[in-house]
Amino acid sequence: MRGRVLFFRSSVPIRLSLLLSLGFRISVFGFFLLTSFVCLAQPKNPAPPVLPIERAEGERLARELIANLLVQKPSEPSSNSATIRIRDADGQRRQQPVTFQIVPTPTNYITIYEILSSAGDHPVTKLTIGHADTKPNEYLLNLPDRFGAPFLGEQAKLGSSQLMNPFAGSDFWIADLGLEFLHWPEQRILRKEMRKNQFCAVLQSINPNPSTGYARVVSWIAINHPEDTVIVHADAYDAQGKLLKEFDPKKIEKINGMWQLEEMEMRNMQTGSKTLIDFNLERK
Repeated sequence: MRGRVLFFRSSVPIRLSLLLSLGFRISVFGFFLLTSFVCLAQPKNPAPPVLPIERAEGERLARELIANLLVQKPSEPSSNSATIRIRDADGQRRQQPVTFQIVPTPTNYITIYEILSSAGDHPVTKLTIGHADTKPNEYLLNLPDRFGAPFLGEQAKLGSSQLMNPFAGSDFWIADLGLEFLHWPEQRILRKEMRKNQFCAVLQSINPNPSTGYARVVSWIAINHPEDTVIVHADAYDAQGKLLKEFDPKKIEKINGMWQLEEMEMRNMQTGSKTLIDFNLERK
């Protein structure tokens, strides 16, 4: 079994692929299953020193890491719903109901995101992302007609310049949903250091076409346990090198004996806007 891929907040790990599925139940497929829990009461080890890595070695390590991330896929379909809570740059708040699906395919899998009507009774916009191990993601979008009726007909294929657009008017962009930065050609592990009590490899991903959106993404990936790949935090920068956005999982809850992602946050550091995604967890 390949190493597991996780997000990390405080001391509880959650898998990286949850960003793709945006909160699908962790128990649905094998690589979502949480098998480790780091207790806050455990004694802390002395922090290792920052370990810079030479460019050639950093590029080699990054290739190995990303290959492991991209090869993972769900073993069975799943669906879930959530509420996107947006606070815009003017402090105005609104919320948007959404649904999500993951559908395994013979070659890999697709994720489907549907923005619902204000009443939450039918989808009005549909985004489909096709994933493949060695190929770029494919993004297809359906929009409502000018009267607001549900989407009809075939979806339009999105180009790279269209991926840095908001999903449902939120701080999560379409590129975020597809983890597009992992497909950029220039990848390098810069150093190893402590963050949130975890020893991390710091992955830098460079956008080859940074005219709009992200020019660079830096991710802290915990490497305490080789069998688990744990994402501690991620920062995105614009073409001027200024911090643009920060991403963090925020809350998890143990339900029916399993840890599940309850809330995650994207913050726009330049506009002051913020988006929380609250997942509708099943409680029995």
